[in-house]
Amino acid sequence: MKEKTVFLIDGENISYKKADQIDAITVQIENVTDRKVYHRWGDPITRAWTELSKARGYKDICLFGGPEKNKIDRKMQKDARRYMKAPDIEAVYIVTSDAGFRCLAKDACMAGKMLCFIGEKKTPERLRLAGNLFIELE
Repeated sequence: MKEKTVFLIDGENISYKKADQIDAITVQIENVTDRKVYHRWGDPITRAWTELSKARGYKDICLFGGPEKNKIDRKMQKDARRYMKAPDIEAVYIVTSDAGFRCLAKDACMAGKMLCFIGEKKTPERLRLAGNLFIELE
């Protein structure tokens, strides 16, 4: 059984304009099975991710309801932990510049999974160092 890699993209934190760079990274990695982008329905800032998801084959994870602090982050963390428990998943890539995701490092270590972060220049040092790898977007 070939182990799989997943990409979870924080659409509230990373602009759709970075999609080309994200795609360039995914093609360099073997066996990427899921690319999901998370955003909130009706949010004009993230609306472009919906169209882009269709065009690029991303799974569009659109949450409904009003804005809540860390709503997207909590959903992404829940999904990341679920992937970390799956025996056929080798690595989880989180695309965000939000330091709130560093809590996943302990879970990844305990599960024996690789956790990588992809973020922008603004990414705090504590997130850059939390995973096995950090890739900076331009």
